Amino acid sequence: MSLVLGFVGWPCAGKDVAAEYFRRRYSAMWWGHSNFIRARAAEMKIESPTTDQLSALFEARASHQGHGWIARIVCDRVRKFREAEPETLVVITGVRNLDEVAQYRTLSGFKLVELRADRELRFQRWCERARPSDGQPTLSQFDAIEQLDGNRNVPDVLALTDRVVENNGSLDDFYRALETLVKT
Repeated sequence: MSLVLGFVGWPCAGKDVAAEYFRRRYSAMWWGHSNFIRARAAEMKIESPTTDQLSALFEARASHQGHGWIARIVCDRVRKFREAEPETLVVITGVRNLDEVAQYRTLSGFKLVELRADRELRFQRWCERARPSDGQPTLSQFDAIEQLDGNRNVPDVLALTDRVVENNGSLDDFYRALETLVKT
């Protein structure tokens, strides 16, 4: 398959759902940006970090290593993984800035994919998955997440996508739409 799908989208557009689908359906290898940041929080003994804290941790490290710091790690891992598994589908979630896109474009078979969902639906999903660390979800909190430093470049990244997948219907509709990514 030799395909690397990088997902970008606003919060709750379906990035992790898509990655999990590809992992189940195709045994894809999945690297998620938030996992790296959560690992950093764990190293710092921050239990149940909030979205604000995770964003601040990313930015703090980016101030020293550049905004592509996660992408550099993931690219190295993808290249090593491909030595042993050259045809396995690779999925990367949470691409959010131009430095990351530049890094990922160096990978053979990379496609940047926007996952798009209406704001009201994304807010509903966010409320349903509410993490204890986020407290009682409100629309103003949701809006604030979209304004965090870590999301400020999302519009620029969305302008560079190779494909768009809509996620406004049922889960089955979303899965069918995702299949078009590997069938073309």
